[in-house]
Amino acid sequence: MPSRPSTIPAAQPLDRRLAAALLFPLRGAALAALAGLVLAHALTDLLPGILGLAGDLVVWASILMYAMQCLRRTADGHAGAPEVSLYSNYGPALSMLLLQALAFISLVLAIKGVPGAWLVVLGVVLMLPVIAMSLAFEDHLLAALHPLRWGTVLAAFGPAYLVPVAVGSAEYLAYIGYLRHDGWLGRSLWFAAVAYLCLLQFHLVGALMHRHHEKLGHTPEADTLADASGRDADAHLLQQARSLSGRGEHQAAEALLRDRLRERHPPLHVFAAHRALLHRRDDRDALLAWAHTHLNRMLDEDQLRPALGLVGECIELDPDFMPEYPALAGRLAEAAADQGMTRLALKLARGYPNTWPRDPKAPDYGLLAARLLAERMRQTAEAGVLAAKLLRAYPDHPARPRIEQFLHGLDMHPDGHGEASA
Repeated sequence: MPSRPSTIPAAQPLDRRLAAALLFPLRGAALAALAGLVLAHALTDLLPGILGLAGDLVVWASILMYAMQCLRRTADGHAGAPEVSLYSNYGPALSMLLLQALAFISLVLAIKGVPGAWLVVLGVVLMLPVIAMSLAFEDHLLAALHPLRWGTVLAAFGPAYLVPVAVGSAEYLAYIGYLRHDGWLGRSLWFAAVAYLCLLQFHLVGALMHRHHEKLGHTPEADTLADASGRDADAHLLQQARSLSGRGEHQAAEALLRDRLRERHPPLHVFAAHRALLHRRDDRDALLAWAHTHLNRMLDEDQLRPALGLVGECIELDPDFMPEYPALAGRLAEAAADQGMTRLALKLARGYPNTWPRDPKAPDYGLLAARLLAERMRQTAEAGVLAAKLLRAYPDHPARPRIEQFLHGLDMHPDGHGEASA
């Protein structure tokens, strides 16, 4: 089986990428580039006069050039940072350097009290992400400055656009620290902070572009590469599995597909084929164990609807089925509720406090179950009994005010009416 590129699902929300994004400049090729840039800056700081100034400009341009490469690679769906390349298009980096120079000079003037300078800084901070995105793929400064282009991008990104803007603001604050330190070591540390935030900001812009690539008319390169490298191999693999199964070698066919499922981004039809083999031998325990093994991964791959369908199938096999981990059960309960799958959401939410009564979120999911009963299934009496039981079971939990408010909305006394299993 050929190796597949390390890619990121486009549907993965930005909030789920943030933890990895914060480490992006500190891993692999990005860390090597960051360390090299910091070292180069430290050396140019020792050069006299015009030599030091020229070296400084080269370093700052190199930061932006590499940051643009990071933006492009992330927007194309690749998980890792690009390797440092000396043979790159300097045009976008020079355009960005001009804009950054305008902002930095305005920042210095603003610190000195020049009227209106802060407005220039604010304008660059707000619009730099969308300008960088345009320059990374088109290398046309005038087109990148077109307000209609800004409107299209802002409409696609929505409020999430403020995340790279906030990182850019932190970058300018770090640059103020850089300006105020004359010592060689202090300037090097502040420069490292500026460079880190620059790479992080451009990576986040790339992540947003990747997530909304359909709205922006962009086709991620990683999708094309993954299709080219994996489609034929998976088709061949399925044909092998069918041949083995046709000869009665069901276990060998299962093992073949199971090995593929251990790799990154197995397509849905491979999941389905492997599970069909388990159904073929009518092995209930194996089917349930398969679900426990693959549910979390299916969610990580943003295969939400198939994961919920799998849970529903498992509940048919075993009415007491619950996902293996509380966090997984909670995510599935919320997803089922959002998708309008009320009975499945109720089963998961109601089973949460029964399965993990000491978990800190148990009363929250119990309350979710009560809301589903009352608001979607019109079973207000049962919802009230469930909420009252939660109050008795968790008297000091932070969720208590919300449970009491829910009961008040049902016009029921907190003591409830009778007992019911959560």
